[in-house]
Amino acid sequence: MNRRIILFVAAIGMVSCGTSQTKDNDPWGEIDPGQVEAQSVAMDRSVHSQAMNRDMTYSVWLPNGYDEKKTYPFLYLLHGYEDNNQNATHNRCWLDKGNAAYLADQYQKSGGVPMVIIMPNGLDKFYIWDGYEDYFEKELMAQVEADFHCNGKRAIAGLSMGGFGTLWHATKFPQKFTYAYAMSPAASMMGMDPKNNISAAADKSVFPAFTIEVGTSDFTVNNADSKKLYDHMVKNGITCDWIERDGTHDWAFWKGCLPKTLQKVGKSF
Repeated sequence: MNRRIILFVAAIGMVSCGTSQTKDNDPWGEIDPGQVEAQSVAMDRSVHSQAMNRDMTYSVWLPNGYDEKKTYPFLYLLHGYEDNNQNATHNRCWLDKGNAAYLADQYQKSGGVPMVIIMPNGLDKFYIWDGYEDYFEKELMAQVEADFHCNGKRAIAGLSMGGFGTLWHATKFPQKFTYAYAMSPAASMMGMDPKNNISAAADKSVFPAFTIEVGTSDFTVNNADSKKLYDHMVKNGITCDWIERDGTHDWAFWKGCLPKTLQKVGKSF
């Protein structure tokens, strides 16, 4: 087994829950939409990555009425840690398990900003390891934003491992993103700590606004680490919402996060 995976499994076994300054009961967590007719288009694509030395899959959601003659803001939506199957199509997690197409449809129907949602396959790389950071920042973004006509505005969000990826990319490359929403995040991983990216930035005004949302019964990740990151952001003048509500480390919780994510990133566009 990959040494990083062993260390990750050991790390997530040692957790504690943080305390909250904001409670949120979140009625979205009760949604059970069932089968609905899609009003948008979701598809799977791939791009060859020199950084990863392989073809990389991703899913893309296009809003209802998507027009190739127009440009759109982009949301990069990251999935969590699944397993170390390098060939698994984990990019479909948000579509197959997270009901992302339906929730995005509902957001758009309610008057939300039409956006393109890109759901990359994170493999087991935490969105940074073994060339993944270069793939994400230099190859994937360039390809999909050309193919699907980005207007230059983008946000990032993700759960668990994807929450870490969200925090890492938005603090290391802050000027690229208008918003970052981390759900049940691993707030640091094997010495890779977003707090260090914040501390290293001479100009703290470059950072986007953040939301960190955690479940009170989540014992898979360390909520106390997320709270320390939140406190560090506030100390450095970075806008960050802290949401702690009932829930555990599962899709019911994350489906409750996604509508708020869409609202937040839509306003940032």
